[in-house]
Amino acid sequence: MVKTCDVCIEETETLYDLECEHKFCQTCLYKLFTDPTYVLPIRCCNKEINVDFVLKIFTPEDSQQIIQRTGRASHKLFCPTPGCERPIHVTAESETSACPDCEKEICVKCRSHTHPNKKCWNGKNEKRFRKITEKRGWRQCTVCGVFIERRGGCKNIHCPCGNTFCYHCGKQICKCIIGRSWTMYLNYAIFTLGS
Repeated sequence: MVKTCDVCIEETETLYDLECEHKFCQTCLYKLFTDPTYVLPIRCCNKEINVDFVLKIFTPEDSQQIIQRTGRASHKLFCPTPGCERPIHVTAESETSACPDCEKEICVKCRSHTHPNKKCWNGKNEKRFRKITEKRGWRQCTVCGVFIERRGGCKNIHCPCGNTFCYHCGKQICKCIIGRSWTMYLNYAIFTLGS
């Protein structure tokens, strides 16, 4: 029986169901896991796609490419330069790494710009920084830990790491009603629950 891939809309006989119930063809899954422009971990509908599930689908050669790419995911950080925020691959033994775009040196330990002849943040500085983030209302991504400042627009925040969360409640699927009028919330509830 011929089915249609939810991504490329090509017809194929074999599709793979993800947890979110989207259906992917083998080609689209392979592209997701091997294309370096996609941020790791790979997600669909904010649910991480299980690498072990994907590895069962591919040949050993293709699987090796996926293992090499996803194996580095835990050693990834994002450039702290405002406007850059590019993912940076680092090795476990390196103390600094250069951003491939803006070429700034990044301290791997504290995930900030390098600070020659200075130690990484200590407890005192951390407390001071936390006070500033609270005062300014900054939110921290629950996946990568980066702090985000919202200056306007939608309350749904898209972090450079791929995580999407509500700026008010911090949850991936927003269930808060902060900033909404009660009539808007009531209309939403009637529309979604009544249909």
